[in-house]
Amino acid sequence: MEISFEMNPPKILADRRFDLALLKNETLEFTDRASKLIGLVKNIHVTDSVLGLARLSSVTAASLIMKTGNPLSLTCSVRVRDRNRTSLRQIVSDAILTGVKSLLILMGDDPCGDVNHSGLRPSEALKMLNIEKYGSVIKLGLALPSKIGRQDNLQSKLSAEPNFFVTQCIASISQLKEIKAAIDPHKIPIIACIMVPSEKNKKSAERIGLDWRGYYSDPVDFIMKAGEIAAEVQLTSPNNFRAGIEILERMRTK
Repeated sequence: MEISFEMNPPKILADRRFDLALLKNETLEFTDRASKLIGLVKNIHVTDSVLGLARLSSVTAASLIMKTGNPLSLTCSVRVRDRNRTSLRQIVSDAILTGVKSLLILMGDDPCGDVNHSGLRPSEALKMLNIEKYGSVIKLGLALPSKIGRQDNLQSKLSAEPNFFVTQCIASISQLKEIKAAIDPHKIPIIACIMVPSEKNKKSAERIGLDWRGYYSDPVDFIMKAGEIAAEVQLTSPNNFRAGIEILERMRTK
């Protein structure tokens, strides 16, 4: 089973101010955590300003991990909510030159304290990137909701010709099976996102409406079953890195 682990880059501002010394320290902690994933996962997925909080760019953070000699493959999210076409082309080009394996093109959360949106949609952005041949040198994907809803929304994503789909955090195997049934005819790989159930992650789960009661008692079994359905499982543990490592270590003994 192919498994990846999601990591959030360091925040840029501390108490609304830029603190270079603090940022350097948090960057060292970030790359140190990434080193602890060696031997436990195949890929590290680096997020892009989750919750709209300003963080190092996903591609910059990925490059910092690579510079430590970490052998794991790096994938990144790229948000389009506050990027125009020029800045999107820039970060995708940066990712290619850095050696990032793939990019997840998504809308992204509302930026804190900023109501200006670029107007660019993920499917529209992906179509542009494919027309301009970026997709010939890097894999580009889109996000899917954990519950398949309106078919016209799905068709819009499919028409953009993504190389893969990443689900929002799933709560049950039945959700994943429904997604797979909808996507299978199009032969596009699915990456199932699963949040590690822990007290420290509870607020994050509540924020996205995730009910993890169905797998709380045995997350390892849930992850293994999801891995039998999806092409890859992506674990996220936004507020408890240690809990994520413990789950991965338990999986290694299975």
